[in-house]
Amino acid sequence: MWYLVISKPIVSRPELEEVLPEHRVWQRQQHNDGIVLFSGPTSDRTAGIYVLRANSLTDARKIADTDPLHARRTRDYEMYEWACGEILGAGFRD
Repeated sequence: MWYLVISKPIVSRPELEEVLPEHRVWQRQQHNDGIVLFSGPTSDRTAGIYVLRANSLTDARKIADTDPLHARRTRDYEMYEWACGEILGAGFRD
């Protein structure tokens, strides 16, 4: 299953920037391992969004909790289980 993570800061920008290098290393590893499929900030940089793959919501939360931005309490997140209906024009029809 896929999970949509929307991550928003809960500290000042300078505090957040201290953790960003760790987050980027974590994020690259998740991409390399095929866990995080898409990632990036919103255009106004008020939130970060990523899509991850996991076997369950519990597993997905465990993964998101290891993101240094969440583990170090600089961001909080909302997570949605996502039943993707279409990708790159290859949609599923009822």
